[in-house]
Amino acid sequence: MESSLPVFYVDGQSMGNEQKTLPRRAKIVVAYKEKPNSAFQIRWEEIGDRTNNEAEYVALLKALGIIESKWGAAGEASGKGAEPIKIHSDSMLIVNQVKGSYEVTDVKLRQLCENVKGLMKKMSAKGLMKKMSAVKLEWIPREENFAGQWLEDRWKGGKVEVVKDEEPGAVPVAKV
Repeated sequence: MESSLPVFYVDGQSMGNEQKTLPRRAKIVVAYKEKPNSAFQIRWEEIGDRTNNEAEYVALLKALGIIESKWGAAGEASGKGAEPIKIHSDSMLIVNQVKGSYEVTDVKLRQLCENVKGLMKKMSAKGLMKKMSAVKLEWIPREENFAGQWLEDRWKGGKVEVVKDEEPGAVPVAKV
């Protein structure tokens, strides 16, 4: 049975990240579907001088903000066994730091990680997630990350596979 909950894909990239010179140019994208058969909604923005890992965290925070604002207070409590809203990221580092499997040693990343954990905890503790049980962060391979493909195609001019369930030109684009 296919989930009727929204699904999110997040990505952040930084041009110039591999160089020691500043400033870097970072962008984030959040791609989400409100329902399985709906088109992807795209939210992206330039976030300035950030590393790749910082950009990944900012994208995750943006997704959590969208979830909180769109689904946070709607509906009735669904009780036990409710499915979580899934957020997919291709950053194994970020996913494992948020889950607590990896230590966060960088000061900036530690603060961003705490912001993510705090928001996730707030959403659960205050009963903001009435229709769903929680938010679940999952790692996926790069080639399965629609947000990463979209960002790569639009920003770096790379070629990506077309997502099969979309009509050409059906992806709404909204700069946030």
